Amino acid sequence: MVKVKTVKKRKLNTKALIILLLIIYLIVMLFYTIFTLPIKNIYINGTNLLTDNEIIEIAQIKDYPAIFKISKSKLKERISSLELVDNVEIKKTLTGKLIINITEASPLFYNRNTNKVTLSNNKEVDNNSKYLGIPTLINYVPTDILKDFIEKFKEIDPDIIKMINEIEYDPDISENITIDEYRFLLRMNDTNHVYVNVINMDRLNDYEEIFATVGDLQGTVYLDSYNADNIIFEAFESDEEAENENNGGDEENETED
Repeated sequence: MVKVKTVKKRKLNTKALIILLLIIYLIVMLFYTIFTLPIKNIYINGTNLLTDNEIIEIAQIKDYPAIFKISKSKLKERISSLELVDNVEIKKTLTGKLIINITEASPLFYNRNTNKVTLSNNKEVDNNSKYLGIPTLINYVPTDILKDFIEKFKEIDPDIIKMINEIEYDPDISENITIDEYRFLLRMNDTNHVYVNVINMDRLNDYEEIFATVGDLQGTVYLDSYNADNIIFEAFESDEEAENENNGGDEENETED
């Protein structure tokens, strides 16, 4: 006797299929929505001299393109091309926020020899009306010494830097023997003078405190001693001497001519 096996046909579960298709559709739409989401808000932090418009223009995001179509590395590369940008960090959110955190280089001094402004990131940029209230380096400095000077000078309080009028490279030389080739003379806006060398540059941060102890006297303070406790102050002998010294000896030179 032959046995016949009956095979039952499975009915298509229409409800389960619809749910599956719906889930797939929702996932696809979610990814599409995220991928095509335009920038809703742009937040730029850490800038002082740079404007938001400059950054948005160079980043090519003024039309608020899709946030996740923009490469972070490409944005960073574009923004970093700005001379004042030292570092950039880019963040994106699922709500369409683009956050740009910038570390801005600061202008340190105007170099009269090159007619350029030296920045804290060691770049030299064209002198223009952006960079006001910074000191002027008035003479030539050997390249290696200038590099060391910049590295230390950029650590000085910006408010102290604004108090400096002129920077003069003035190595300590006695009888044709160089005692300190890293020494500089700073002529301050308040007519006082400061001798400082690269190794002791951080003492400049105590400038206001040092001169607060001498009252209304004007003169020269020596911060170039290798003895940290040895700070020497010499008062100018007269107002005329102070003015002449602050002009870098120009009046004396004119008299000799």
